[in-house]
Amino acid sequence: MALLEVRDLVVRYGEIEALRGVSFDVEAGQVVTLLGSNGAGKSTTLRAISGLAAPAAGDIVFEGRSIAGRHPEEIVRLGISHVPEGRRVFPGLTVKENIMLGGSNRRAGKAELAREADAMFDLFPDIRAFAHALGWTLSGGQLQMVAVARGLMAKPKLLLLDEPSLGLAPVIVQAVFRIITEIRRHTTVLLVEQNARMGLSVADQGYVLETGRLALGGKPDELWSNEAIAAAYLGGHAKAAV
Repeated sequence: MALLEVRDLVVRYGEIEALRGVSFDVEAGQVVTLLGSNGAGKSTTLRAISGLAAPAAGDIVFEGRSIAGRHPEEIVRLGISHVPEGRRVFPGLTVKENIMLGGSNRRAGKAELAREADAMFDLFPDIRAFAHALGWTLSGGQLQMVAVARGLMAKPKLLLLDEPSLGLAPVIVQAVFRIITEIRRHTTVLLVEQNARMGLSVADQGYVLETGRLALGGKPDELWSNEAIAAAYLGGHAKAAV
């Protein structure tokens, strides 16, 4: 049994059908990457899994139990943590305070959460010096690291990462993906990423969404060798997509 099973998932926003019968699995210990252009349904898929978008049809099964339509707080308690696009760090709180908020779903005292937040700086050494700086003073790359650290404070079995490289300089993107490589040692990751090269570089499995449907899935090397996918997402020759 897979850790996560998405089955014939349909999500609608009013009259717009954002997901049209999407199905895929995420095995424990994997990094799975969802690829696709803007509007393909990638972020909606994560929102449905974390309870932020209600499925109109289909099912989402986590550790053998259906979680479709459950409240986000309940889903967090079951072991799924969502790091949304845009980082959403609280500007008036310090970096350490922002990270500690990620453990608010757990029955842990403030002192314990503070110790765990300090330990996060071992995984994210680039933000250690900013532990007591306010969120608004950080760069985009530093904010992304804070957001991921906050997500990990929930001690998730599955971490949902939405566009972690968005708007970052190439050198910072490399740093963020090095951290994802570290995270995979103890946490399963479902990653939404427009930077297909980086997304597939850390993935065990990849899926391509197009206008709300699953167009293709496979191992990274299989997706690399698909000419149409290479042309659309990996910088291949345009004629390959014909």
